[in-house]
Amino acid sequence: MSILYYVGRGLQLLGMAALLESILIAGPLGPSPRIFGFGVAVFLVGYMLVKRAID
Repeated sequence: MSILYYVGRGLQLLGMAALLESILIAGPLGPSPRIFGFGVAVFLVGYMLVKRAID
């Protein structure tokens, strides 16, 4: 496995943690769009890195 695989998996974990944090600290107006968007973006970048490393 290349280093891209492990970096991608780390980014996926960071993205999932940001998504979980945005949901857990959500107030009456819902989750923070900045934290939620960051989580989604980082997770997708990690997913693309893992997919590239596997192929």
